[in-house]
Amino acid sequence: MTESGPTFQELVVGVEGLAVLRTLYADAAEARAARLAETRAVLDDGAASERLGVELDLAAGYTQWAATYDRPLRLFGLEEPPMRRLLDALPTGKVLDAACGTGRWAAHLAARGHTVTGVDQSPAMLDLARAKLPDARFLDGALTRLPVPDASVDAAVCALALVHVADLGVAIGELARVVRPGGRIVISDVHPFLVALGWQAQFPTDHGRAFMRLHAHVPSDYVTAALDAGLVVRSCEEPRLTAEAAATPTADLVPDANRAAYVGLPGVLVWEFER
Repeated sequence: MTESGPTFQELVVGVEGLAVLRTLYADAAEARAARLAETRAVLDDGAASERLGVELDLAAGYTQWAATYDRPLRLFGLEEPPMRRLLDALPTGKVLDAACGTGRWAAHLAARGHTVTGVDQSPAMLDLARAKLPDARFLDGALTRLPVPDASVDAAVCALALVHVADLGVAIGELARVVRPGGRIVISDVHPFLVALGWQAQFPTDHGRAFMRLHAHVPSDYVTAALDAGLVVRSCEEPRLTAEAAATPTADLVPDANRAAYVGLPGVLVWEFER
């Protein structure tokens, strides 16, 4: 845990700058002038030096986030439609929900008749998943070392979690290992474009805002890892940010700039691979 980190002032100036860049060659001179005026006001505002939040590691972060994780998160609305299409097309069978969290997708899969095994490294998240699905099996384990036998499931899903893994090759290799030949692996993740722009896993706590750092894996990293694991790429989707999904710490402070900076940028990657 660290007490230092970026400030609201730094974030707002960055958002204002991104908004200016995205309208630089548009017929939007008044909007750009407004962005510059807001930037000057923020630079003169001493209160804007407040820190964005405390940085936590994965263990501490997910322990604190578990209690509020099931509230609709900003990227769920982008991620869920393409994920549902892919998961709902799976033949009924045994499915692994890797990094299952509180069981969001495990519950969906179980409702569709699948036998679900969930794996997560957060005991607090697993407790909530078990409460939702007492008949499912949930195991403590990491994405880079899944506690599941080789070729033991018909499909695997991993949602918004690989951004926490430094080495995609190991994690995707593990997903490939546990899926039977001909099976599917469905992955969603935070788009690397957003991570490169400073998005992190941000959440409220009893003591204020906190965040966990994310890794920006570009699309070719996923493809390379999948091919190295013997997988076939079947599809890739990149849903774009809506105004609702662009719920950043600056959304209320500078709503026009926040909208101009983020809306329309790719927000999520959704992959389907075949074993």
